[in-house]
Amino acid sequence: MTATNLFKMNLGDITIPKDNNHKSVKFIHASDIHLGNAQYQNEYRSDDFILSFREILNYAIHHSVDFVLLGGDVFTSLEMLPGTLTKIIKILQDFKKCSEGNIPIIAIEGNHDIRKFSRGLKLLKRGQSWLKLIACLGLIVLLDADLEEAPEGIFPSYDFQINKGGKIQIKNVVIYGNRYIGQTPEDNLQKIRTAIKREDNLFIILLQHFGIEGQMINIPGVRLEKAEILKEKVDYLALGHFHKQFIINNWIFNPGSSEAACSIDSTYRRGVFLVEIFGKEKFTKKVSIIRLNNRHHRWEIINLPKQIRRKEELYSFIIQRLKSYFKYQNLNIKPSDCNTPILYLVLKGKCPFRSCKINEKELSNRIAKNLPILYVKIYQKFTNSLETLDKYM
Repeated sequence: MTATNLFKMNLGDITIPKDNNHKSVKFIHASDIHLGNAQYQNEYRSDDFILSFREILNYAIHHSVDFVLLGGDVFTSLEMLPGTLTKIIKILQDFKKCSEGNIPIIAIEGNHDIRKFSRGLKLLKRGQSWLKLIACLGLIVLLDADLEEAPEGIFPSYDFQINKGGKIQIKNVVIYGNRYIGQTPEDNLQKIRTAIKREDNLFIILLQHFGIEGQMINIPGVRLEKAEILKEKVDYLALGHFHKQFIINNWIFNPGSSEAACSIDSTYRRGVFLVEIFGKEKFTKKVSIIRLNNRHHRWEIINLPKQIRRKEELYSFIIQRLKSYFKYQNLNIKPSDCNTPILYLVLKGKCPFRSCKINEKELSNRIAKNLPILYVKIYQKFTNSLETLDKYM
């Protein structure tokens, strides 16, 4: 199914399976959806992130899950066009109607949810987010904790009258969660551990927005030995924040971003987890990885064999070379189709003369007019300094 068809399809057209296994609990764990991200200021890219979210909810209905977990960064920032927010709210309303309100979406706020990025500033008034608005509309359950309280008051039970709380129980599963707590979450892990109540016959999930050190190169995270102090209290540590998918010791689970929010994301394994929990006293779990129907991303390298003096000659050489690379691509494909790729074009070899300076926007537009490509990101690497990028090709 193409992304276009998925977007047009009404959630109400999906039939909920009748053979739900009541002996188990099923849920979907997703994160870093980045709704509202108009990457490269391209409207089709903005829709791609919404389509991924809708696809996740389609899977939730198809697999008849008991709930959906969202590990933060559901939105990319607080700045978003009203039309985009309207689309998202409509999708959530359709989902609630189709699921008859029986599949709660349980979320926490990530750093993107509570920040304003267009000017690089944190909001002076903390606590504002689109997730809070959606929770007030009764479309999600938004968990948060008060880490300044005594242990018994840190995670109050969720109150649907005021749409607030730090934990919620669904069948024999208790989900604890709190928003992004800064760049040094290790400082609060002992408080969180003390506040979680370990009870017999209950499976405990902790929903957090931080990464684990070493899972992404040069990106700071919580040291694994620090996170492991939670292990005696938590059966499933559900993370968000890092866009690369990872599983550690069948206990820490990070699904990765649902769409590629930057070029390097396109090289990562990403998706969502479908989790099924079995048992009443001793629990086992089955975790399946679902890959989403994302926009295609393509990397190509073109080597310039000689110094070129004229811009037209340079552009013609690049376009003709790309046409040979794309000769089997459907030329009539629409930009709304996720098979229309984003191209990351690396130019290497002999540096053109100064009179032939490349205007990247001009070249990008010309390539997109000649080939079935949504957007072209150009990297000029006319030296031998591309070693770190080559490994992603």
